[in-house]
Order: sequence, then structure tokens, then C-alpha cells
Amino acid sequence: MSEALAQAGALPSEVDYLEAHATGSQLGDPIELNAAASVYGKGRDPERPLLVGSVKSNIGHTESAAGMAALIKTVLAMNRGVIPQHLHFDDPNPHVEWDDIPVRVASDATDWPDVSGRRPLAGVNAFGLSGANAHVLVEGYEPPLGPSESNGAAVPEGSSRPVPLALPDTTEAAGEESPERATRFLPLSARSAGSLRDLAERYGSWLDGEECSASSETLSDLAWTASTGRGHFPHRAGVVFADAAQLRQRLETVAATYDAPDQPPPEPATRVALAFSAHGSQWPGMGESLYRTEPVARAVLDRCDELMREERGISLLDVLFGAEQNLDEPACARPAVYALECAIAAQWASVGIRPNAVVGSGPGGLAAAQATGAITLEEGLRLAAAFGALEASPDEGALEGLEAALAAVSPEAPSGSLINGVTGRGVESVDEIGADYWRSHDRDALDPAACAGTLAQLGVDIVIDLGPDAVLGPALDEAWPDSSDAPVVLSTLACPPAKGESAEPGDGFMNAVAAAYDAGLDLAFAGLFAGESRRRVALPTYPFQRKRHWF
Repeated sequence: MSEALAQAGALPSEVDYLEAHATGSQLGDPIELNAAASVYGKGRDPERPLLVGSVKSNIGHTESAAGMAALIKTVLAMNRGVIPQHLHFDDPNPHVEWDDIPVRVASDATDWPDVSGRRPLAGVNAFGLSGANAHVLVEGYEPPLGPSESNGAAVPEGSSRPVPLALPDTTEAAGEESPERATRFLPLSARSAGSLRDLAERYGSWLDGEECSASSETLSDLAWTASTGRGHFPHRAGVVFADAAQLRQRLETVAATYDAPDQPPPEPATRVALAFSAHGSQWPGMGESLYRTEPVARAVLDRCDELMREERGISLLDVLFGAEQNLDEPACARPAVYALECAIAAQWASVGIRPNAVVGSGPGGLAAAQATGAITLEEGLRLAAAFGALEASPDEGALEGLEAALAAVSPEAPSGSLINGVTGRGVESVDEIGADYWRSHDRDALDPAACAGTLAQLGVDIVIDLGPDAVLGPALDEAWPDSSDAPVVLSTLACPPAKGESAEPGDGFMNAVAAAYDAGLDLAFAGLFAGESRRRVALPTYPFQRKRHWF
């Protein structure tokens, strides 16, 4: 009982009712009641004793189902607001000091105690003779904010809970305002294609009557519950949407796609490589929507902006988002691309994707090393700015600045496979990551074939491109050795749409996360809701594909 309270973070005095195991024995019942009194009596108002009852007085001892029967009774009592009468309670057990413990048996049907300001809370005991001793705490739910428009009736909702924000080292969040994400990702999965089709149809029916944006409480809690409250199976469809209408349309597409109920699932991807491009194809505004909606990416970019202001007198954010027309100047482009790719890598880490291997060139090579912990965020940014300054003005002062930046780097052993983009070989020792390593990455071009060969040997089966041009990932794919299956290649940044075309929502990140989910990667879904407060809601249940097997 004490352990359950500690795990739930609840006070003993908040527990209103105990559904006891209560076999009616002269020895067992006093032990159970005294234990309950010692735990749940702490801090309890004498005028508000712990109410106790047992379903065994109604239906007898159901042996191995006794715990489930007790749980069902407790939930029903909580739902109806009445604790049923504990039958046949005529002669209290004389081995219990009834006057000395804050416990009262519900010998009559009893209204659930008033719980103004909080939710009802009950404990359920299940003690088996073989030693299977269990205790659970059951918390009631609040009435929803309003009737569900999907069926016109109130449905249960969990309590609203803040989703923690895990930031990279040396960064900090800007303000306490909850982020407003304009797009959401609904993960659908099943054990068969037929179930996935039916699940998409059920969600479509659930949406009937809903007309709201993805940032609404209804659709945000829908995505949260489906992400963190459901299992994730081999057949998958990640649905990205901006509003209810788009979600409905894409659910219809999923249902139509999986019309062959027996089609096998794809082999899941297991080993991830991050590809960090060099500068050259950047554009004003790249990464801006990610900065506006994702606290992790924003914290990394804010830290880089702070450093650039201190050391160069330049606002990196103004450069990135087009307030200043100097994004194509090497002195600005290199640190801008480096900072953005570090921010995107941190964003992927926030949803549970940490690479098995990284590869990059130019400022991307620096970002790749930073992603493995080989260099710090600050060291990489200073090097990117110094290399950019030297390219822009190859004079003695810029050269001295670069040498100073190189001398200040104290590399660490990389946490994953750091691929030397120039040679294609993996870095085997921290001694290899010296000044010559950084100079070669700045001077020489990346070798896609050599890099692809090494990644294939490492068993990489999914490559995520973090660059603004999305060319390194496809280049690696094209150079992939014929002896290995080609990887899944994803792009994180959505390039500006061509004239007359509409942009995809979410700056590409949410679409890439959905594609990673489709590929079979395990995600830490909480990262998609970091900084928000979310609650679980009632959603469509799993559509089992029922078959009869007659003898």
C-alpha cells in the first residue's frame, strides 16, 4: 500500500475507500485492516474514516478472478457515486480494535465521500495464498470540458498533466509559454493490414462533427492518447494533419490503401544514420516554423544566437529567418547551417531518435561531431564561424582567428559511429579528431560512395537528412552498395514550395517523424508534446479481426 501511494504521488488521507481482499477469516481480516489503518490513517480527519468493503460478500470468493472482481466493483461504485452495502456484517471481528482505527465498514449503501477540489481515489487489495500480493490505486476522472461532439454524450477524460521538457546541456528554455504546434501526428498501428484499415475508419467515425485545428484541445489530446496510451504494432500509418478536415481525408486514404487485409508488414528499420549537409543550398526562413513551435530546437538556436552576438555582433536568428540579407555570405551561412543542423539533431533526440552513425561535411561535419558528443555546441559554432570568416576574407586576421578556434577545441571520444565524410572511414580514436580533421572537412568534398559503404557495413537501414538542401541523404542512397538493401531516406526540412504550390505543414519535421514511425522506429512520443499539458481521452478501441475455427 505504501509503495502504491509513493508511485502515485498521493496522500494517504486522500484515499476514500478500500476494496479489501477480506476472505472473512479470523486471522487474515484483522491483519489486513490494521495494515490499512496504519497506512491510510496517517493525517486522516477522524470525522472522515476510511470506508471499507469487499465484493466477496456479494458473489463469494472467485479465486484467481477475485482481484478483477474487486477492481470492477470499485470502478462501478466510483462511477455511480455509491459504495454498495457490504452484506452480512452483523458481528464485527473481535480481533480488530474498531474504536482505535480510522476505518469503517460500509455496512449500508453509502454515498461516495465528498471530494470537492480533487478526484475520487480508492485502493484495491488482491492477496493470493500463493504469494501474489497486489495493491492498486484507482483515480476517478473529471467530467469532460463539454459533451463530445462525436456522439453527443460525455466521455471520460484523464487528468491534465504537464509534459516535461528535456533540454540539451548548456541550453535553457525561453519563457514558460506553452508551445502552439500547428500540426499533429496521429500514429495508427495494428497487427494486420485489415485491422489497420478498420482502425482508420473508426477514427474517421470518431471525428464526425469535429471541425477544429490541430492545436485544439480535442485533436491535441487525441494525438497524445493514441501516441502514449496505445501499443504500437508492425502495420503502421503515421498521419500528419493540420485540422480535423485534413485528418479525416487522410484517414480515408489510409483505409483505402490497406484494402488487402492479409498483406505482410514491412521489415522494421533498426539502425539510424544522421546525414549533415554542407552549406550552399540554404534559404531565408529555413527552420523558422520549427523554431516557433519546438522548445528544444528553439533552445539550441537561441544559445547559438547568443554566442554569435557575443563574439561576432551578429544575430544568427536574423540571418536564418531572412531579416538580414546575408545568408549566402560564408561568414554567416556556415554558422547558420551548423546551428540549424544541431537544433534538428537535438529535436530528433527529443523524440527518442539517437543515431547509430553520423556523417557530414563542412559545417555539417562539425554538427555531426557535436551530435556524438565529440565536440561541444559552442566549440563547433566557433569553428564554423572561423572557417566562414576565412572563406569570406582570407587574410592574416581570419587565419589567426581560425587557428585560435582550432586550438580551443578539446575533443571527446564520440558516443556513436562518427564517419569521416572525406575518407568514409569511421573515427576509431579521439586522437583522429584534431585540427587536420577539421581542415580536411572544410577543404575536401564528401565521398558518398565511401561513406555509403561504411554505413552499409554498420547495418544502417534508415538515413535521416538534416540539411537545408536534402541532397546528402539521396546521394548516399544512390551510392549504396548493391550487396546491401537500400536504406529508407527521410528529409527533415521542407524546401520552399515552387511557385503556385502550397507548402507542407510543419517545416518537414512532423512529416519525417511520421515516416520514421512508418519505417518501424520506436519513438519517445512525449517529445512531440513537450512543454504542453495533455490529458488522455476515450478513443476508438482496437478492431480485432475475429475468425471462427470450427472443428
